[in-house]
Amino acid sequence: MRFSAVGASSALLVATAASAFRDSSPLLVWSSEPNYALDEARAELTSGVIGADAVFGSLESLGCDWDLAVVARVDELHQTQIKKTSFPLDSSKADLHVPYLIRPTREALDASVHSWADKCGAALATDFASSENGQRTLVYFSAENGKDITLPRDLPERHLVVLTGTRDLSRRELKRQVSVEEPFESGKVPEIVSSLPSVTPESEASTAAKNKTDPDAPKHNTYLTTPLITALLVTFGIFIPIVVMSVSALASVQVPPRLLEISKALAVDKTRKDQ
Repeated sequence: MRFSAVGASSALLVATAASAFRDSSPLLVWSSEPNYALDEARAELTSGVIGADAVFGSLESLGCDWDLAVVARVDELHQTQIKKTSFPLDSSKADLHVPYLIRPTREALDASVHSWADKCGAALATDFASSENGQRTLVYFSAENGKDITLPRDLPERHLVVLTGTRDLSRRELKRQVSVEEPFESGKVPEIVSSLPSVTPESEASTAAKNKTDPDAPKHNTYLTTPLITALLVTFGIFIPIVVMSVSALASVQVPPRLLEISKALAVDKTRKDQ
């Protein structure tokens, strides 16, 4: 398994990421025979995080020194779920354990398994019954939720077992798009939103044109304009104080006493003449 190429060229992806771990699955390999590719890969893994496409593409590098190879795929398998599966082999005794394969897809694994079987001239089967004819066989099957992973008790002396998981990334991307495009439940739009009129650039342009050409179109009046505010400030700040001061000044004017006596004398004289 030319994991040297995996390590050098395709990548140990040292995590950013919670999102990377969420879209990951483990890979475990057990071999009954010494395998140089597994030893090389184990020595080069400086991180438990690696690109799935690079690893799946290197499966055939495990070679053909086996009579039975088993690839068990568990959809949506995560590293934390390994102990919950019914897999009969001990994960702690695996010859190679990669905890986090980033973005593993079923399509990539399918292509790699078929290529591996073709390279080794092995019959590709989905159950162990086909492996009893003495022909080199690669059994590739899917284990639903990891509950039905079984292996024959009498495995051939030369065998190799791979356990890994895949992720349905297209479904996850679809969920993300739906969550962005449909923030509300389907068919349930809040009344406050549904009652608002839809406004588009075309409707705005047509409304503006109608307002210009139709004199009866309703106009939005703005009362507190800048000139009006200035006039109010001048009125209340200058004119009204002047009027108040003028009225106060007029009210404080008094007639001299001498003029009062003269006006009384004139009134008396007029009365005498009338008599």
